[in-house]
Amino acid sequence: MNSVKKIFQDLRIKALRKKHLEFKQALTEFSRSLTLIVDLEQLKDNIISKIREIIKVEHIFIYLINPDLNRFQLAKARGFEIKSGDDFYFLPEDPLIRWFAINETHLIVSDKPQIFSFFNRHEQEIINKTSIDFIFPLVAMNRVTGLVCLGNKSSGAKFSREEIELLTTLLGQVSLSFENAYLYQQQKARLKKMYRADRLATLGQLAAGAAHEIRNPLTSIRSTIQYLQKTITDVAKKELVIGLIQEVDRINEIIEGLLSFSKPSKPETELIDLDALMEQTLTLVATTAKKRKIAIDYKFNSLEKQLKADPAQLKQVFLNIMMNALQAMDDGGKLQIAVESSRKEGLFASEFPAKFLITFQDTGEGIQKENLDHVFDPFFTTKKDGTGLGLSISYGIIQQHGGEIEIESVSKQDNSKVHGTKVTIVLPIYK
Repeated sequence: MNSVKKIFQDLRIKALRKKHLEFKQALTEFSRSLTLIVDLEQLKDNIISKIREIIKVEHIFIYLINPDLNRFQLAKARGFEIKSGDDFYFLPEDPLIRWFAINETHLIVSDKPQIFSFFNRHEQEIINKTSIDFIFPLVAMNRVTGLVCLGNKSSGAKFSREEIELLTTLLGQVSLSFENAYLYQQQKARLKKMYRADRLATLGQLAAGAAHEIRNPLTSIRSTIQYLQKTITDVAKKELVIGLIQEVDRINEIIEGLLSFSKPSKPETELIDLDALMEQTLTLVATTAKKRKIAIDYKFNSLEKQLKADPAQLKQVFLNIMMNALQAMDDGGKLQIAVESSRKEGLFASEFPAKFLITFQDTGEGIQKENLDHVFDPFFTTKKDGTGLGLSISYGIIQQHGGEIEIESVSKQDNSKVHGTKVTIVLPIYK
């Protein structure tokens, strides 16, 4: 009886081993196929989905290096609610990343309490808060580029040797996949910027020519209307003439805007306090925000404050972006503004120069996808009374400061629960 039972046991073990081997081979093929995916969001979703096939865990987190801030930031979370203000990131120079850079292997936190105690307080708080137990480093070109972190197993059991082997098989190629996707996104963004620069340069030349051609006859028209105004005694006619002069002045303002776009004035740079400049701009929009029942949440999360820039021009950019955000929220809402800076030390400091990262995130109507590529074009506007020059001029100012400005948006018309616009400005920190 026992011999029969043993035979069945052996057969079951062989079947399980065969199934494990087949699954491992399938995972190897799947892992290789990930290198063909160039969409970062699709790549993250595919990895998380496959992890869940291997093992049932409560939480899954993917951390990737953020080149603008030179830190490992949470890129995707599944099974865990991220609250506003949660600082889920690791710094390249801190113990956790350094440990993975040296060892290049997975870590089961519950099995290595001595390593956990080696991590700093911020790292320990993140691990405890998210119940992370398994951490796998993503390594490419002998450097850590990200982390895949798993929470406790749903069953409460320990990670088995087979599960770790399958996870290692899956995640072994993932770093290369992210590297390929990132390079593709970079190239795509570079081509987009080149196309935008060429288009704006052409539009700038046209704008400058049109502005000069319009300005001369416009001056004559205004002078003539003012001369005729003196001879008019009828009150009604006088009001019409005043209206004409106002319209001429409005055209002149548009021309001034066109000239500012086509030939922006050279920044008069000086060393300024970015935090103080942002506070000044916020004061200018505070009344409008209050009237519209819009809450403004401003956070300056940078030890660095000084920036070499033209304060008047930067204030113009910030004010324009803030007013755009407020005008996009008719029924109240929230505008989140954050200033952060990349650290100048750490493993990747030489690759990523020090920068300020300034973000403006609103909960407004959003911009439709087909309009996103045109938001910086002069005269392009979705407002009834807008000139469409604000963002064009802002783009030129940021470019002249050696920075970049990008806009992401989800339109309310797309029936999305979460909608709004995010404007990101990156400015170099010059010393």
